[in-house]
Amino acid sequence: MPTRNVMVITAAMLLSIICYSKVPQNQFAQFYERATKVLGQRYVEEVDQEVLFQGAMNGMMATLDEHSNYLPPRQYEGLDAILNQEFGGLGIQIEGVEDSTELRIITPVLGSPALEQGLQAGDIIVKIGDLYTKDIPQDESLDLLRGPEDTSVHITISREGVIDLLDFEVTRKIIRTSTLRGYQRNENGQWNHSLPEPADDILYMHVTDFGQRTTEEVKKLILGIKEMGGYTGIVLDLRGNGGGLLSSAVSICDLFIDEANVVEVQYRDKNMNREYSSTVEATVDPTTPMVVLIDRDSASASEITAACLQDHSRALVIGERSYGKGSVQDVVELDSTGDRHAIKYTVAHYVRPSGINIHRSKPIDQMAENEPWGVQPNDGYEMPLDEEQRLDYLKDKRERFIIKPAGISKEPKDNAEITSIEFEDQNDSYVDPHLQRAIEYLQARRQ
Repeated sequence: MPTRNVMVITAAMLLSIICYSKVPQNQFAQFYERATKVLGQRYVEEVDQEVLFQGAMNGMMATLDEHSNYLPPRQYEGLDAILNQEFGGLGIQIEGVEDSTELRIITPVLGSPALEQGLQAGDIIVKIGDLYTKDIPQDESLDLLRGPEDTSVHITISREGVIDLLDFEVTRKIIRTSTLRGYQRNENGQWNHSLPEPADDILYMHVTDFGQRTTEEVKKLILGIKEMGGYTGIVLDLRGNGGGLLSSAVSICDLFIDEANVVEVQYRDKNMNREYSSTVEATVDPTTPMVVLIDRDSASASEITAACLQDHSRALVIGERSYGKGSVQDVVELDSTGDRHAIKYTVAHYVRPSGINIHRSKPIDQMAENEPWGVQPNDGYEMPLDEEQRLDYLKDKRERFIIKPAGISKEPKDNAEITSIEFEDQNDSYVDPHLQRAIEYLQARRQ
């Protein structure tokens, strides 16, 4: 379930503080306080007040829509890192190991201290300091890996093909992440945004999230490629992108269309409704033939982008029908002085330029056949994947994402997607059906 579509409205937070003294105190707050006091004093076993608080917050937010929820400190910090595109740590993407609390490195991040020290994809973290990861919860291991910038952590890893355990002392740094990927990596780990021949004149951009710097990254790439000779077509891949910042989606659209409505956001108070439009000044490429790829996991900011470019006939949409999340959330931090508890809640819905609200309010099997929801690919270009095709696509995407050690061509075993999907070995000659259809369309346009 997508949980990452956020519009941070600091003015609203400030207004809440200013108006606090004028708002009558919620009478139910005293009931909560009394209940927790009684439980703390008289429950048959000792209770943790933080656990009670988190349970109450989860229960309260569960009475709202599915996209409103309580964010405990770890989850809030993770969301903040995704949207702000930076975090403090070693610079590794990790996953759990089946039937163990040990951690496996999916890949080190380009330019990270982990990569510089020689950590590799597939390494299993056996010890952090003096603690064996198999003996402690994964959350505790994650806490031990995190820490302030310029502090160090000692980790011991097990590596395929190496008999002895390997020790590393890694200094933590602030890692700036990118939400923009290419089709495959060059030998130095940098992304190559050209598709393989004979489609190497097509610019491929896979946007994983809509963060603070996403538009800057896309714009810089486009202008740089233009200086080096340009391209004849664009593929904007939003598959698996669950959303992000509303402002980022708007500014991405602004790169490709000029002076047009992007999206209208509608609040409970109609006086707050706002229409976002593109400008001529921000547009960098309004004409090159373009395809947007979406799938069932493309949601929120992804749907805003795909719907806008489709409604203005700026891009052809290929793939699967999108998730159907036509709402906007705000995030409010409850206490910034200690543990960073927060709530994420729906503040508005949005409609695409055609005036349609794409929000899906019920499970797919309960939606009426002709009821509009999500973004549908253009006629003749909807290509649903069965489960086997989907697993093949996810494995191929993962393998292209991993930074491989120099001179190593063999993939790590037991590759499992972050979602804990198990993969079987497959032929290297995988053909992405959505991307292949996009290439055929763009090549036909240039003839």
